[in-house]
Amino acid sequence: MDEAITIRSSDILSLIQCHLVESGLHSTSSRLASESTQKCPGLTSASKSSLIRAAMDGRWGEVLITLDMLDVERYRRCIIDDSDYCHRRRNAERRKADNNAEGDHTMMADGDDDDDERQKLSSTMITQLEKAIAMSHEMAILELAEIGEFELAYAALRLSTEMLNRTLKTSSSGDEEEEEMEEEFNYHNHNNDEVSGTATTYSKSSDVEWRITNLVSIRRSHDGVNNDHSSTLLPPDYYGSISRQKRRDRIAKLLRRCVPEIPPNRLISLLQQSVKWQTHTGTFPSVKRLFQQDDEEGIEGEEVNENDGKKTKKKKRKKHDVEQKFDLVLGNVDIGMFGHGKDKRHAGSNIVTERIPSRIHQTIRLGKKSYVECAVFLPDGKGLVTGSSDGFIEVWGESPPINGDGDSSSTAIVTANIINFEKLRTSDLPYQLNDQLMMHDSSILAMDVSNDGTLLGTTSTNGTVCVWKISDGKLLRKFERAHGGVDGGDRGAAVTCIQFLPDGSKVLTGGQDSTCREFGLLSSRMLKEFRGHKSYVNCCSYVILPPSVLGNGGDRSSSDYHRSLAVVTGSADGSVIVWDGRTAEAIYKINPPIPTSIQAVTVGLNSVHTVIHLHSPPNTMIVVPRSDRTYLMSYSGALLRVYTRDDVQGSEFLAATISPSNQWLFIAASDGKCVVFDINTGKAEKIIRSFAEDCSNGRSDKPCEISGLVCHPHQGLIGGFSNDKWQKRGILTLWK
Repeated sequence: MDEAITIRSSDILSLIQCHLVESGLHSTSSRLASESTQKCPGLTSASKSSLIRAAMDGRWGEVLITLDMLDVERYRRCIIDDSDYCHRRRNAERRKADNNAEGDHTMMADGDDDDDERQKLSSTMITQLEKAIAMSHEMAILELAEIGEFELAYAALRLSTEMLNRTLKTSSSGDEEEEEMEEEFNYHNHNNDEVSGTATTYSKSSDVEWRITNLVSIRRSHDGVNNDHSSTLLPPDYYGSISRQKRRDRIAKLLRRCVPEIPPNRLISLLQQSVKWQTHTGTFPSVKRLFQQDDEEGIEGEEVNENDGKKTKKKKRKKHDVEQKFDLVLGNVDIGMFGHGKDKRHAGSNIVTERIPSRIHQTIRLGKKSYVECAVFLPDGKGLVTGSSDGFIEVWGESPPINGDGDSSSTAIVTANIINFEKLRTSDLPYQLNDQLMMHDSSILAMDVSNDGTLLGTTSTNGTVCVWKISDGKLLRKFERAHGGVDGGDRGAAVTCIQFLPDGSKVLTGGQDSTCREFGLLSSRMLKEFRGHKSYVNCCSYVILPPSVLGNGGDRSSSDYHRSLAVVTGSADGSVIVWDGRTAEAIYKINPPIPTSIQAVTVGLNSVHTVIHLHSPPNTMIVVPRSDRTYLMSYSGALLRVYTRDDVQGSEFLAATISPSNQWLFIAASDGKCVVFDINTGKAEKIIRSFAEDCSNGRSDKPCEISGLVCHPHQGLIGGFSNDKWQKRGILTLWK
């Protein structure tokens, strides 16, 4: 992100123009070219093939029209900007100077800048494309005269005189490559003073005019003598020392060599690469198929009866096929659901209600006196990682066999690819099968997985930050005392949150020392410190923001214009700070408008424990403090919407997560219920009343408080867990 790539508007217009040509919209492309006065940097493969065929057939009108569309100046700049070419040119001049005179002080010194060479070349160099265009004009003029259109030939010659004289010179320019091309294509001017023994060099336009004049003289001298053949008479060497067709073929060969060819579907390829990269870095949401419910309602199979061995079909409901895609133009998510029967009302609807989890699906159970402190799904959705109070890190989610072969039971069900999150993932993680688990020396407080799903970052209460390789469980990096000790003690402060940079090269952590820090995985050291909170940092995250939010939106020429990486932190002091990701300077400090009456009841009730970034609406975030309200805010601090419950007053919000489509906001409340809000309307659509009781293993008379929520990245699954010490054993319950 240190190097900003500037994309010129002319390049965008050229890409659009080429895409229009590839799509068959030639008139639209011509209209765009005429209105924008923008020429093409090259030709598509089909256009170039047509150009070469037209040159070989002598259809010079088509050839000249196509060549007139090319941006010759851009072609020249590309060659001049090539430093290798500049060095070759400089070496050629050195050799020429050495041959002319020893000790010549006019040759270029080794320390001369390439800028001087480029400036000199821009006024003197003749590119092969310019030569090919000039040769095409010359050939068109000669063939016009051959068919008897002398007036048109002379008129075209007058219009092309400057170009021919500048481009097709006969005098040596000192460029070995140009001299070789001249010799190859046999373009030498005629001498008309051979009798006197002198060599008078004519300009190229004079040479062409001399040829046409000779042609006119020969045909007029034969008028009335042999009218049948006078129209086909040509003077000697009218097309040089070769025939007309060979000269056409050589020009076509030169055009094939020097006319730039644009790769097919260039615009579409660049857009696809951009979307793929921004999806990888987290700027765009996932564009995979989401929310496919792989439960028993969608399982197709058959059951074997033990008594008679007959197969009977199980009664099953019809399966929903839900698809989500990202709208590249509008920038939002469009969900389409296709079903049967009652679900047909969803087909063709632009706005579809995503299914809200309402029943228990699976339950992960830890050992006795061990409870879940944190959890995160893998990006592919095929695994769930948990961190426990005893320091163990476990990856759950075993894939069952696709068919029932080998099942010892009498009932064989042909199942879909359902992940069993209740079992440790051992099929492709053998270190878990051998009980060689990843672990810390103390309780694990936070974890995060890199976007490519290969790295796992974990933090603990003793201030240690570890980075693991998930495939083999090896420890790659370890930062001890990543955050300063409390009151100057030797023990590091607890690290409460962690997140990877989208490209996986850095990690961002927040701790109980009131700071947020960035660590480089390659350098294995701290790179930046974000200092400004007055209490614990509960959450931290990277986010890509528009340049205007970072304060440089007015100066597009600034080198910082394209650098829009920011850091957002939420703290127990009740504030959210947006930082510049490069300078670690605070841009905005946001204080959610928590009612003062609630703040007066409990000290520290305004602690912001969760900040969730949304892709729809764009440039917004969900701020969740420990109160009875949650806020939708912009990154500049503007309050957009308030989420609050109508059924009860004073219930605190303890944990939150959102669905992948940004449609539902799930919040666990202190009264043991899970409230599901519609993000767009702010309305509480559903309340799961026994959520805390089913997500903990404590006393029945007093449900434990929910400490965390996780949401599956591609399916309608949410998980809840509690780190309450009253539990007999920790559990994590998945709902669907």
